[in-house]
Amino acid sequence: MRGVTLVELLVVIALLGIAAGIAAVGLSPRAAEPAPAAHRAIAAARRLAIASGRPQTVRIPSNSERPLLATAHPDGSVIADSAVAVEYLTGRPHDASR
Repeated sequence: MRGVTLVELLVVIALLGIAAGIAAVGLSPRAAEPAPAAHRAIAAARRLAIASGRPQTVRIPSNSERPLLATAHPDGSVIADSAVAVEYLTGRPHDASR
């Protein structure tokens, strides 16, 4: 008699489930990242805030009903009302994959 055992069948089904889970995570839509122009605007506001000693606020158009606001402070910190990833010391866009 030829065929497969129940254990072999369960192993194959488990492997297919794991592969499907990995594929689903890889294909899931991710949140839209702010445009590089937005990062440049925030970095410029940060440089100006440091140079002038006064906070600078940047309004960034977005796809939502209201624009994103980011305020750069003279100490180099940037506070945003939404998820705009900017590195604290450099003002460059933050790479979350590191």
